[in-house]
This record gives sequence, C-alpha cells and structure tokens, in this order.
Amino acid sequence: MWITLANIFADINVALETLKNGGMIILADNEDRENEGDLVALAEDITPATVNFMITHAKGLLCAPISPEIAAKLDLHLMVDNSTDPNLTPFTISTDGAYAATGVTTGVSAFDRAATIKHLAKADAIPTDFNHPGHIFPLIAQAEGLAVRDGHTEAAVDLAKLCGKAPVGAIIEIIKDDGTMARRDDLHQFSKDWDLPMITIDQIKTYIQAKALS
Repeated sequence: MWITLANIFADINVALETLKNGGMIILADNEDRENEGDLVALAEDITPATVNFMITHAKGLLCAPISPEIAAKLDLHLMVDNSTDPNLTPFTISTDGAYAATGVTTGVSAFDRAATIKHLAKADAIPTDFNHPGHIFPLIAQAEGLAVRDGHTEAAVDLAKLCGKAPVGAIIEIIKDDGTMARRDDLHQFSKDWDLPMITIDQIKTYIQAKALS
C-alpha cells in the first residue's frame, strides 16, 4: 500500500489523541534495528490499570523514558559509566517512589509502579521523593530526541512533548505467549486484538520534520 504524508499524519494524530486521553499505543521501531514493539503510555496520566495491562499483556521490562532535564533535576544518573549495550540503552539507577512522597510501599505492585512513574512527571518532584534501587527503570532520552537516536526512549519523550505533557513516558516491550519477541506482523495482530493504535518511529520522525517545515 502506498503510504502518503496524509496517512502518516492521520496515524500520528490518532496516536497523540489516544495518549492525551490516558490511553496506550503500540510503537514499532525499525525492522533493521531492534525490530521490536513497545506499549507506550504517558506518565502524567498513567494509572494502575494501565500498568497492570502493560505488565500482564506486553510482559517486557517496564521502563520510564525521561528527558535529560528531569534526569538532572531528580539526580537520576546512568546505571553504568561505560555501556557495552549495542544500542546504548541509557538506563539510570532504578527507582521507587518514597512512601512519604508517593505512598509507595514495596514498589512492585501495579499501584506502586504507577505511582512512581506518575511522580517522575510531577513538576515539584525532588530527588528525596525517590528511593534507589527500585522497580522502575528510567531511561534518559537524547536531548535532540529522534533527530539523533531512533530509540523507543526518544520516541516516547518526543510523543509526550507533542502531546504538551511532561517529557516522561512508560514503555514496555511486547513479548509473545511463546516467550519470543513480537515482530511486525505480531504487533499488527496485537493492535487488532486490543484495539490499540500502532505507529512506527519512522512515522514520528516524518511527522516532526513535516511540522517543522510547515
């Protein structure tokens, strides 16, 4: 099927409206990169029900992409100084919300993980609102976003910005029931099964570039 700019704008606009309204989308990266898909939600509006769906049906590692500014504000430094990960995934130290600031207890329940992620997006959050280590894994996006790195991390933060929300998201890889990673055809089926919008990182890049020229 011939993909036009109008098709891309339509797909992205549906995804943005879904995210703005507290929903989830499926985000696929390039088939010559990780060739994986993540469920994506925005931290500002995340709920325990959303987290429970993500960990139950996607089954990957729940992470929280954040902007460099938020990482600095909350003193979330990189987990290692010299990453040997081929994709240089920018993991910070793991975290849980502190009980006094967030009500988080053990940190692992859907309620606790939602509270931790949501607090990362709060304008008045401070470093002492969080404990380390924890059950949420923040990821620091590149400041220039998808312009310099084609990662789910940068895509989630760019999507949050496009929605006018705090630059914090929640992402989790989609794994099939047989334990293998969901690929493009599997992601399309997951989208149909759960009635979730699906977009690609390339579509977001095209959308941002076109908006910049308009």
